[in-house]
Parts: sequence; C-alpha cells; structure tokens
Amino acid sequence: MSKKTNKLRVLTGIKPTGEIHLGNFSGAIKPTIELSQNPENEVIFLCPDWHGLTNKGQIFQPGQLSHHVICTYLALGFELENNAIILQSDFSQIQENAWYLACTCSAGLLERSHAYKDALASGKEATAGLLFYPTLMASDIVTFAAHLVPVGKDQAQHLEYASDMVRHFNQATNSQTFLEPKPLFQDNPILLGIDGRKMSKSYQNTISLFGPQKETEKAVKNIKTDSKGLNESKNPEECLIYQLFCSFASLEAKEHMKEQLIKGMGYGYGHAKQDFLQEHQRVFGQKRELYEHYLNNPQEVQKLLKNGYEKCLNYANEVTQKARQALGLKSYKLW
Repeated sequence: MSKKTNKLRVLTGIKPTGEIHLGNFSGAIKPTIELSQNPENEVIFLCPDWHGLTNKGQIFQPGQLSHHVICTYLALGFELENNAIILQSDFSQIQENAWYLACTCSAGLLERSHAYKDALASGKEATAGLLFYPTLMASDIVTFAAHLVPVGKDQAQHLEYASDMVRHFNQATNSQTFLEPKPLFQDNPILLGIDGRKMSKSYQNTISLFGPQKETEKAVKNIKTDSKGLNESKNPEECLIYQLFCSFASLEAKEHMKEQLIKGMGYGYGHAKQDFLQEHQRVFGQKRELYEHYLNNPQEVQKLLKNGYEKCLNYANEVTQKARQALGLKSYKLW
C-alpha cells in the first residue's frame, strides 16, 4: 500500500504503435478507465514510447502517435483527480533503474524472453533494444513503486521477469530497494477482427474508435457473416457482428440485437450492421469531438496532466535515490 494514501498503486500502459481500435478499447482502455474510477486505486497510465522503438523499421511511430494515445484516454474518461497519465520518455529515472536491473540479472534470463525468441524464430532482426525490453518494462513498474500490474494470462511472463529482476537486485545489494509487483489478472477475451482473425493492425482487420466515418462504415460493412437469410434465426454467440458489438455497446443495445438475431424475422445482417454503426456513433461520436479537441490543444493536455506528473516525479526520484544508495553510488553535483 502507498504510505501516504493507502491506495493500491496500479501501473498499466499501451504502446503507441498504431491507430487505436476496438480491440484496444475492450482489452486495455476500458478496463484501465474503470480502474481509474475506483477510489481505492491510484492508477498510473504510462504511455511507453521507448518500448515502441524496438521495431527499427517503424522507429518514428512512437513519437508520432504517443499524443494520440494520451488524448484517447482523456477523451474516453480516464479519471485524473487521483491518478496520472505520463509519457515514458519524460522520466529518465526509468532508464537509470533499467540499467541497475540489467546489471544484476543474467543475460540468459533476457534471451529466454518470448518476444526475443519469437523475433529470432521468425527471421526478424532482434535488436539489442528488444533483448533488453524486459528490463525496461520491469523498470517502468519499479520506478513508480507500483503494487499491481494488470495482465492477461498470455502476458504473465513479463511480470514474472519483473519480479525476478527485483529479487536479483535486492539480493545483490542486500536491500529492499525495489517493490516486487503483483499481477492483477484480467480475463479479457481476445476480440476478433472483421475477418474472423484476432483484431490486429498488422492484419488490417480493425474497427477504429475515432477514424473517419466512411472508413468505419466500410469496415463494418466488411464484417464476415454466414449465409443465413433475412428471416432465419441466428445464434448471437456465433455471430461476429454481435461479438464485436458487445465490446462497446450498452446493455440495452446488446439485448435488442440479440433478441432480433434470434427471432430473425425481417432482421438480417445488414440490419445488424446498421445498428452497429448507430451505436458506435452514439458511444464514440461526442468523444471523438473531445479527442480531436485535445489532439489540437497539446498545451491544455499538458496542464491537465501536470498534477499527476508532479506526483510521479516524486515517486521516481525517491525510488531512484534508494537504488543509488543501495549500490553505494556517490555524487559530486553541487546543484
């Protein structure tokens, strides 16, 4: 628990490597916003632009897209009063602590990372940044002394690595410098894309949150369906339109579509897609305007984030100073 607030400090993030889509919303954004609205939590949303640099072929994307990600969270209702939104590259303490963690863990631990092994197996260039990715991720967590990190079951290794690194450092320095994080497991099913595969920017099968209306209409129109006719009963649980619809629609809207699909009388997939578009506009339409406002007013965003930044700077300075003391490092700065 945080000594000052007795709140559970939760750290989470999403890499700025592409347009935000429904899969991001249902799997990461919505759960994070709900956590931020719980007064028992203190949520730090970290936009990890440094992590995005590991893909050398798209090395400029994080710098181009980080502001878009932050504006998305603001527009969708992230609660700032007791929480914080920060940009990873604004905190040099993360890089410093990542080096300390790297110097007390084995190279073999990093080489066993799923992301690193997958890159080698697929013939991709595995940069040194990708090799050291786990240390940077661990440092994201420990630099702000986070108690909990939301993870899916497929991401458990990342947190196990962070815990291992914390133990290695604390044992090497005979200290309790870094706090060992705990997982906050979230059961968020993988959202399928319009072609029935996992929704992913790389598959170009996404439905964006704030993209141009014509692009959204085109994507929804291309949602894969079966050959059942207008008056045939359809199983909502096997209907891709309905599965995608449930990721953002209201309970009332979901019940209406489900009922109509089961009845099937005069309600075909074309009607379901129209209902989809109307609900998408209802849920994200006004928020799109707010998103665009923030996008075009970076100084306003900076002011909104100021209190959270100051709080996180205090956390980072305190933890980093403890790490230096544990290592016996000296300073001759006079300022």
